[in-house]
Amino acid sequence: MEAGSIEKQKKAFIEQIELANEINKPLMLHIRNNPKDKKIDAYVDVLEILKKYSKVKGNVHFFAGSIENAKDFLNYGFTLSFTGVITFTHDYDEIIKNTPLDMIMSETDSPYVAPVPYRGKRNEPSYVKEVVKKIALIKNLPEEEITKAIIANAKRVFRI
Repeated sequence: MEAGSIEKQKKAFIEQIELANEINKPLMLHIRNNPKDKKIDAYVDVLEILKKYSKVKGNVHFFAGSIENAKDFLNYGFTLSFTGVITFTHDYDEIIKNTPLDMIMSETDSPYVAPVPYRGKRNEPSYVKEVVKKIALIKNLPEEEITKAIIANAKRVFRI
């Protein structure tokens, strides 16, 4: 990715933050690193910008950052959302274990990244239950408790 493109994205992101502040709405962050360029860390870039905007809150969609990134987003008041990826890798177990229940969301990212037992198939919204099951397993809590917490979190974050 060209440096000019990154600067344009940062400028657009700042404009979105300012708009969210102005209209009192949460941010929905979708952050992706470029696997071809390990020198650039989009999570670090986003966190650096958010330092200047402590009022804005929201959710980190399809969280795929480090445990350090997770701690920083949580400190800024952002919830972390997990997808079917957590059903076939243990990369996020420690992050989920250490994320307070009131800061967790779940999602499918449908039609992509189907959870186990649906790997290789088109992902469907109803498969989110597999993500919830995995979160419950990792946190050693009943699925019902996870479900209730996620619903409460969504209502709080999105003010519904």
